[in-house]
Amino acid sequence: MQLQNELVATGAPKLSVVEMTTTIVRNEGVAAFYTGLPVAVMRQASYGGLSFASYPHIRDAVSPAGKTGADAPLWARIVAGGTAGACASVLANPTDVVKVRLQADGRLAMSGGTPRYTGTIDAFAKVLRAEGLKAFWKGTLPNVQRATAVNGCGIAAYDHSKHVAVKLLGEGDSLAARFIAALAGGVVTSLAGTPFDVLKTRMMNQPAGKPLYASTWECAAATVRVEGFFALWKGLLPVYCRQAPFNLLNYLIMESLTKRVLGKSGY
Repeated sequence: MQLQNELVATGAPKLSVVEMTTTIVRNEGVAAFYTGLPVAVMRQASYGGLSFASYPHIRDAVSPAGKTGADAPLWARIVAGGTAGACASVLANPTDVVKVRLQADGRLAMSGGTPRYTGTIDAFAKVLRAEGLKAFWKGTLPNVQRATAVNGCGIAAYDHSKHVAVKLLGEGDSLAARFIAALAGGVVTSLAGTPFDVLKTRMMNQPAGKPLYASTWECAAATVRVEGFFALWKGLLPVYCRQAPFNLLNYLIMESLTKRVLGKSGY
């Protein structure tokens, strides 16, 4: 959906979430929803693992003396989330590039074109051979911006919302408190991160030798000029539908791991 009608004036026909889902199933089958799964797992293991595991350490390090864990100020949570996400996204950028390319191949198939890659290994090899090593860091700037916004706002929103929910519910660190925090964090993450996600996806999917945009700012300006301001939030609904359950499962697992393995108080 983020690549749909790229640089086509508003008013052009475009598919809704339901129509896009139906079209993908009809043309490519249900398995198409798992295109790029191996590299998506690689990306989440590297980016997600680094950012979520380092967050409590950074939060406690930047917090004023005696203000750690539940007592950490909101600004420290935002700084820690943004810093952890930005650093992790740079290291994981190659996996993001390959994931975007593989998933974008579905659009080529729908329009009658030939997919560029046959799988994860093939995509890594072809990108390296045709475009060089630097191609794996295409879209690094919007990726870092997205990670800073998503983690800075999203992790901080989850962390802060959970402690507020604990106080309001009076049940301690319960599943209900984490569920409320996951929903709240999902809203904040989706609203803050989708514009950067759109730009990241478009920058990473640019063809070799004939780029549509010279920079992230040019991509943003062209998107707004041709498609309208709200084109930056293309795919917001599926982003949220992914983010809310992801937050719940992710933080339940990460809190357990940070307490048991890293010896930190977690989120």
